Amino acid sequence: MLKVLPGQLEEATRLFKHPKLPNNVMLHEFLGLLGKPDAIVIFEAPDAATAADFMVQFGRVAETTTSLALPIEEFKWTW
Repeated sequence: MLKVLPGQLEEATRLFKHPKLPNNVMLHEFLGLLGKPDAIVIFEAPDAATAADFMVQFGRVAETTTSLALPIEEFKWTW
């Protein structure tokens, strides 16, 4: 999730439209939102280091929050 920093809208928009993709990163969706956060990126990376390499480019124009998503079948629920 990306929340654009004050004064960075133009640069953020440019970067969001043309992100740099590291090897092995598959971009599924890059969506602008009407509200906060300003954008959400849904992507697949082989590991946390590669995911971080992809997300770090947005740090100069946006506050980033990253969450790990897994198919529901892979969750091991405990009660």
